[in-house]
Amino acid sequence: EPLSMATFHFLLPSSMIAMPAEVKSPSGVACVLGIHWPGNHNFFLYSLHRTLKDKVDPESVWPCAAPITVSQLSCTCTYLALACEDGVLTLLDLAEGFPLGVIALPKGCSCQSIHFLKYFLVHKGKNMYPENPLKSQMKCVVLCTDSSLYLLTARGTQGPSISVLAERPIKHLDEAICAVAPVQALPGMLLVFYGNGSLQLMDVAKPQIICAFALPRTYHLVVPWKPLFVVSVQHPCFLLRGDHPDETESSNTKDSQSSVFYFNLEAYPLLENLSKNHTIPEADMTENAAFAQVLPLEKRCERFLQKRFQKLEKAAKEQEHCARIRRYSLLLQRENFR
Repeated sequence: EPLSMATFHFLLPSSMIAMPAEVKSPSGVACVLGIHWPGNHNFFLYSLHRTLKDKVDPESVWPCAAPITVSQLSCTCTYLALACEDGVLTLLDLAEGFPLGVIALPKGCSCQSIHFLKYFLVHKGKNMYPENPLKSQMKCVVLCTDSSLYLLTARGTQGPSISVLAERPIKHLDEAICAVAPVQALPGMLLVFYGNGSLQLMDVAKPQIICAFALPRTYHLVVPWKPLFVVSVQHPCFLLRGDHPDETESSNTKDSQSSVFYFNLEAYPLLENLSKNHTIPEADMTENAAFAQVLPLEKRCERFLQKRFQKLEKAAKEQEHCARIRRYSLLLQRENFR
C-alpha cells in the first residue's frame, strides 16, 4: 500500500504497548507510531526510538476481525477508537492500559468519521464538565456513511453503549448530514453540517437542535457536503469559509476570492448561559449520589467508608441516648417506691 494512504497516530507510553525494556520515554512525549492501511486488518505499532540499523518490523500488532476503515485518537491521546468494515468499533483506554469494550453499529451502518467529545455530565438539566478529568470515561460521536449519527459512551469496565442522535434521511436527501464537529468549549455541543448548506448546533445529551447558523445572504458554501471550517478548542467560536456566487461562477479561478466568517457563540443570547458556569466542583460530585458511578473507585470507597463511620457515630449516639433514658427511668422508679 502507498504510504500516502496510511492513517497514523503518535501515541504516548502505555502499558498496552509492548516496548523494549531499555527504551525509556519522558512522560507526555510520544514514543510510538500507530498506523494502519486501507483494507488491512491490523493496527501496527512502531517505536519512534529507532536507528537506521534497526529492522523495520513493528513492535506490536493489534489484529481486528475485519479491515480497519477509520481510526481516531482523542485530543488528550488518552483514548483510541478503531472502526472496522463490518461496523464494529473497538474502544481503548491507552492511559489506563485496558480496552473499554467493543460495540457494533446498527446493521448496514459503516463508520465514516469518529469525533471525541470532552466528557461531560448532566446536572440539573445542564451539561457540565467535571472540575477534574475522570479516568476511563469517554464519549464520542460516530458519523456513518448513510448520514446517520450516533453517540457512544464508555465507562470503565461496564461496556460501551450507543444511542441515536440522527437517523438517515429517507425523503429529503439534501438534509443528509455531511460533517460534524464538537464544540469543546460548550459541554455536549456539536456543530452539524447538512448537504443543503445549512448549519445547526446540536445538544447530544437530549438530543435536540439548539439553534442554526447561516452565512450572509450573498454568500454560500461552494461544496456543502465538504465545508471548510475550523472550531476553536478553548473558546466557543468557529471560522467558516463562504463564497460569493458571482466569484464562484467566474471562469478564472485564480481571481476568485473566498471570505472567512467568524461566529462567536457567546454573542448569541440562547448560548450565553451555556458558556458560563459549566464546571462541577469535585466536592459537589463527591456529595451528590447521582454522580457516584462516575467517581473513581478510590473516591467511591472513601465515600462508602465515610457513610459507614457516620452511621456508626449515629448509632453510638443513639445508644448513649437510650442509656441515659434508661438511667433516668430507673431513678424515677426508685423515687416512686419511696
